Amino acid sequence: MASLVGKTLGNYQIIERIGRGGMAEVYKGYHPKLDRHVAIKILHGFLAEGEDFLARFEREAKAVASLRHQNIIQIHDFEVQDENYYMVMEFVDGDTLTDKLKKLSKSKSKMPLDEVLSITRQVAKALAYAHKRGIIHRDLKPSNILIDNDGQTFLTDFGIAKIASTTQFTSTGALIGTPAYMSPEQCKGVDLTHVSDLYSLGIILYEMLTGDVPFESETPLSVLQKHITEPVPSLYEHRLDLPSSFEKLISTALAKEPEDRFQTANEISKALAQAIDEVEIVEEPSKEGKAPVDTTMKPTVVMEAEEKPDSTIEPTVVMEEEAESQPEPVKEVPLPKAEKKTKPVKPKEEKPAKKPKAEAPSLKDRLPLKIIIPAAVVIVGLFLVFAFGGFGGGGGIDGGDNGGGCSTVEDCQAKAVEAWHMGDSEGTLHFLGRAIDMVSEDEHQSFAHLWCLRAEYLREMNRADEAAANEEMCGAWERGE
Repeated sequence: MASLVGKTLGNYQIIERIGRGGMAEVYKGYHPKLDRHVAIKILHGFLAEGEDFLARFEREAKAVASLRHQNIIQIHDFEVQDENYYMVMEFVDGDTLTDKLKKLSKSKSKMPLDEVLSITRQVAKALAYAHKRGIIHRDLKPSNILIDNDGQTFLTDFGIAKIASTTQFTSTGALIGTPAYMSPEQCKGVDLTHVSDLYSLGIILYEMLTGDVPFESETPLSVLQKHITEPVPSLYEHRLDLPSSFEKLISTALAKEPEDRFQTANEISKALAQAIDEVEIVEEPSKEGKAPVDTTMKPTVVMEAEEKPDSTIEPTVVMEEEAESQPEPVKEVPLPKAEKKTKPVKPKEEKPAKKPKAEAPSLKDRLPLKIIIPAAVVIVGLFLVFAFGGFGGGGGIDGGDNGGGCSTVEDCQAKAVEAWHMGDSEGTLHFLGRAIDMVSEDEHQSFAHLWCLRAEYLREMNRADEAAANEEMCGAWERGE
């Protein structure tokens, strides 16, 4: 298609080309009488080869123009001039989601979770609105998501794929859509439902969280085949700072069968919000874990709960450790029961008047029996926790005979993430080891990342030799050995 910059289409002056895709070119235009800038999308000529294309273009353009939602780009006009089929849409001054993801990739950083949630929620609202009206997007991808300077998100290109063809294939045999974001049923060329859009949204969510799409290959056909047959790569191949709820979210959103996925766009945004809430709950104790006493208590079950754990930990361990240096505060507590218990202790010490002066009073003599017994239980429990790397069992890749605290590869991966959140590096290595033990030989290539993750953590623990050995195993598994 020759450049149309400087020319006029209907009432619109073409200023510059701002985008180009497989189905259309996009220009920035200007309406002099309305003093308004617009975006003009001109479909490629080869798409108009079908006999009924004009009727289909008008029908679908009218349907899309009827969509009026704050997160959907509004269509102002559609027309044909000199065999140029074009739509006139509102112009958004901002970036596409593709632009944002590229910037993050260059800076080697991940998108903040609150921004991931904001974008997902707004796109989900747009999809829910359109789906209720029987309109499927069919080509949902980051380049069709626009974000203005205020963070407002807009979905564009509704109906373009439907206009291009009544089936998934054009008259020249080209597949309509973008392989990296297409659902398995779309890859097969079968009739689509709105759940196909939800799969594409799941792909976009995966990319926002990790910086990569789940399925990549040298050829588009290979990518299509992966959507149909291959399992979704684990999020833990890219990052370990997300709880297992994110893994469950992605696996549901990208299920191969439509009926196994989320059935509405709002379900996805709600599940994402709940998963992010879990991240905030986990991060909260870590901020308080700078003091030596607090860091030793992180792996306990109490710290996983939302209830305030300090009230259960301080009276048992911390307060007892300080009890020897704080005998006076006991006298200040105006409880008669406490006074009755402390008074009988003193006469017993007065009878052997000579020996007690030479020997330090025992903890048993200083504290009531009701405090000593629970304290002993807690101290022994904490000793066992830290001696064996957490409640799930510590150690390396062998892990003993206690089952390791997990029963499947996925469960062990999730436990490793939880241990990482709690600051338990040995526990993380242990659960990754348990996961590796459960992988069968024919699955080595799919789970090679487990060895690489162990290597990364071993290096952080200054165990370079072990890390090198784990990296070698990672390479071997990637080669299918």
